[in-house]
Order: sequence, then C-alpha cells, then structure tokens
Amino acid sequence: MQFTKRIFLAAALSLIGASSFAQDVNDVINKNIEAMGGKDKLSKLLTVYEENTTTVMGNDLNSKVWVVNGQGMRAEVEVMGSTIITVMTKDTGWMVNPMTGNSDPQPIPTEQVKQSAARMDLRGQFLNYAANGYAATLVGKEQLAGKDNYKVKLTKSGEGDLLFYIDATTYYVSKMITTVKTNGEDVTSEVAFADYKTTPEGYIFPYTTTISNPQAGEIKSVITKVVPNQTVDPKIFQKP
Repeated sequence: MQFTKRIFLAAALSLIGASSFAQDVNDVINKNIEAMGGKDKLSKLLTVYEENTTTVMGNDLNSKVWVVNGQGMRAEVEVMGSTIITVMTKDTGWMVNPMTGNSDPQPIPTEQVKQSAARMDLRGQFLNYAANGYAATLVGKEQLAGKDNYKVKLTKSGEGDLLFYIDATTYYVSKMITTVKTNGEDVTSEVAFADYKTTPEGYIFPYTTTISNPQAGEIKSVITKVVPNQTVDPKIFQKP
C-alpha cells in the first residue's frame, strides 16, 4: 500500500514539475514578446522595407529588402554593377543573377525556400507559436558574451529545429540556430542579433545581423534604413 502511494506521489510530483517547467518556457516567451512591443503591436506589423549594408568576404554590398508578413520576400543586392534579385513566397522562389551570364529567372530549391520561411515571419516565431504547430522547450541557460541567455527550442513535425538564445535581462533574441536537411544531411547555421533599436513607429529591430554558415562563411548585415508597414505592390513577387 505504501509502495502504491509512493508511486502516485512520484507521478503527481513529476506532473507538477513538468507543468512548472512548461510555465517557465511560456514566461520567457511572453517576456520576449513584451520586450519586442507586445502582442497587439506585433500583430499590426504587416510589411517591412529595409536598406542594408552587407559585408561578405571583406566586400560591402548594398541591398534592399521588401517583406510582406507570411507572404513573400524580395531582396535586391548590388554586386559589381549588377543587381541580383531573389524572390521567395510561401511555396516557391526564384532568382535572377546576371553574374552567371544568364538574366532569366532561375528556380530556387524547395529546401532553401523552407529555410527562408522564418525570414518572412515579421512578428517572430514566438507569437502564436502553439497555434502554428510548434512545441516549445526551455533547455537551459548559457552565457553569450558574458551575459546569461535562456535557451528555448521550437520544434515542429517535418521541419528543422529552431534554437533561440534569449538575453535574460533584455529578453531580446541574441542568437538563433537552425538545423535543416540539405541533400540528406543536417546543416546548421547561426544568426546573431545585436544593436536593437526602436523606430519612430514604435517597432523594435536588431540593426546588426551576423549569419554564420559552413557553406557561406560569415555574413554581416547592418540596417541603414527601415520602414514598417510601407505599402508593397504584390507584383514585385511575380516572376518576369
């Protein structure tokens, strides 16, 4: 009888522990959402237009980016007098790269389109994450540049894992690690976020983004101009 009671007690305690841990995850996520302006503010972010300076292998490139939340993204990068155009929507993507000697739009592999889906989510993956099919787990704490960061993992069936490092003081995302399948192999890339600023419209953006990828090396982008909720003509996503 005592043994049975101990089993039920252990089970009850484990459930309480699991509930508390899940609550901790939601506490961290909710504080991140509040730090970024709050649910109501983020829900009103429909489009973003950016101008950036991107450093690749010691070369500075100027770019323009248009994003319609959850619908599409267009990037134009000036390289040695040519303009490379990359367009992605929810399901497909294409690119025009005159530097290859071909000015016709070329399809972008489906795997690459999937990898870029997060870039089209202007409000962040945490807002309504459960409704979007993700499960969240708090996997611990780790220091980045001498600062404590919570580590929150988002997982979704059929998609790669997303691991976020969230500053324990500001609750801004410091870094995101993605793991996706490319040609049957797991490929991990890291994106570090810094220099968060608030626009006149009240939206908060990381003005410096550094991508570390085993295939492309380190790519650093600095926002020189950002305009939230600018009208975007849907025709810019159409293939010429």
